[in-house]
Amino acid sequence: MALIPLNAIAQIPPSQEIKGTTGGSQNSGDCGYIGTKPSHILNLPQQVYSLNITVEATQGKPSLLVLGPGDSDRFCILGEATPGKYPKMGGVWAAGKYLIYVGDAPGNQNPFTLK
Repeated sequence: MALIPLNAIAQIPPSQEIKGTTGGSQNSGDCGYIGTKPSHILNLPQQVYSLNITVEATQGKPSLLVLGPGDSDRFCILGEATPGKYPKMGGVWAAGKYLIYVGDAPGNQNPFTLK
């Protein structure tokens, strides 16, 4: 398992936090505004029985949009910039490639940490 920034060749250890900016110019419909490219890509060579992803932000209304591993698999989690209300997704994850978008419901851009 590894979180891989689009502009990196090496894999990042899963225990490392990843920082970025929420939102973007593309309206996802139900999951706020996202970037035209994924915030991160998650490649799982095998099924993972316990994986949790949390978006922490201090401003805005962050969202977490996960596409994959199948072409029609789509998960949208809306949240708020308040501890206990951060968007998060967890559980058993099938092997495959996941595109992870960190958006913002009204389209603002704010700093986030993906854990």
